[in-house]
Amino acid sequence: MCPFAGPTILFFQENAGNIAHRLEMVRIMIQKLNCNVFMLSYRGYGESDGYPSQHGIIKDAQAALDHLSQRTDIDTSRIVVFGRSLGGAVGAVLTKNNPEKVSALILENTFTSILDMAGVLLPFLKWFIGGSGTKSLKLLNFVVRSPWNTIDAIGEVKQPVLFLSGLQDEMVPPFHMKMLYAKAAARNSQCSFVEFPSGMHMDTWLTGGDVYWRTVMQFLVKHAPEEKKQR
Repeated sequence: MCPFAGPTILFFQENAGNIAHRLEMVRIMIQKLNCNVFMLSYRGYGESDGYPSQHGIIKDAQAALDHLSQRTDIDTSRIVVFGRSLGGAVGAVLTKNNPEKVSALILENTFTSILDMAGVLLPFLKWFIGGSGTKSLKLLNFVVRSPWNTIDAIGEVKQPVLFLSGLQDEMVPPFHMKMLYAKAAARNSQCSFVEFPSGMHMDTWLTGGDVYWRTVMQFLVKHAPEEKKQR
């Protein structure tokens, strides 16, 4: 099938499962947004070789973006990064590092950092680990090999950013998304934040229904428009 003439979404998945588990969502995404979607399997995920690490996954993400940027069958001026949960951390770093290759960024149900999430998932460790974005480092922070400080990366993103937050998220507390938005909006006037009252961690795209897809479409129309042919 020939690629669509619309924007191309570079999608980064959550931590759980592999890209096969996202195929139904991608089918609907293509149908609703009239876009191309490119996914990759992080190293150590699915059938990919290697061991997952922050350094390695960032390299994988950069390789995917470089591949898209060199293609001749898509409009390379309309590449939009979309990350959910862990994928949002990946996407924030990639977007920050590539202001000339990424038109815009979409984050959904993403955490401020792995250090902060440790205190959420393992409450008994909250006195010993956590505190990203602050000057106070706790005793066990040094043992976290992949800190994924999304809140630091998002503060350096210059491209437009859409924040999609499911208020029933049972994994990442919704206030993480509000903190990310506040950090980004302090320096970037092209940020927007949309809440979905019924959205849980993995199903906000589903429970959000038409409102969810209209929100994403409006963002793409505004920040990855058809007339944007060359940088």
